[in-house]
Amino acid sequence: MNAAKVFAIAILALVPAIAAAQSVIDGTWMVINADKSMDLGSVVTFKVVREGVEMSALSGTHYKARLNGPDAKVEGDEKTTSVSVTMPRRNVLMEVSKRDGKPWLTMRMEVEPDGKTAKVTWKNLKTDKGGNYEMARQ
Repeated sequence: MNAAKVFAIAILALVPAIAAAQSVIDGTWMVINADKSMDLGSVVTFKVVREGVEMSALSGTHYKARLNGPDAKVEGDEKTTSVSVTMPRRNVLMEVSKRDGKPWLTMRMEVEPDGKTAKVTWKNLKTDKGGNYEMARQ
């Protein structure tokens, strides 16, 4: 058996383990305020599962969305009725929040290499205002 076949077989054997590996997005996150204190009302939990993302927030907002898929229903948020979710890189999660099918807010979360913090940028598409903040894994 040549080296290329051995390598291919080894990679195929690892695929289930790689697919089941925990995402760097997974976990419970909390906003870090400007004074470095934690915002207790900002707790959000993400879980990347196979081809989707599950999100739940302490506020009661939650969704289960397919990555790169159709809009998913958002529950517990009076401003948002659906969301679309993508992960352009393994450490980047992007959400487009929609109200009645019309995008109104974008959010991009990038987990830092240390895996303990993430930078979040957002933009309100209706007001053209945006901002950023940092989150810490809990």
